[in-house]
Amino acid sequence: ITGMINSETFIVKRDGKKEAFSLDKIKNAISKAFLSVGSFATQDVITNILSRVNISDGTSVEDIQNQVEIALMAEHYYSVAKAFMLDRNIWKTGKYVTSSVS
Repeated sequence: ITGMINSETFIVKRDGKKEAFSLDKIKNAISKAFLSVGSFATQDVITNILSRVNISDGTSVEDIQNQVEIALMAEHYYSVAKAFMLDRNIWKTGKYVTSSVS
């Protein structure tokens, strides 16, 4: 990840609220996209992808996700990029359904 990131870096969520930047959230989303296509992302792979992402204070979640998609494609992980986009669209539309045990 490039840009000015420190403990006071905040991103802007879809609802307009600010939240402290979490590198782990991005890493987890990338890892889940790899797993969803039956693959596994090593730390080196994730580092290569994140090296193409630029985040600074006030960057929106949408912009971060766009950059991750572009980075995945630039690294030739096309099926992972597609999975990442599909999952992102599910969350964006609010149609993500979770099951619960009752």
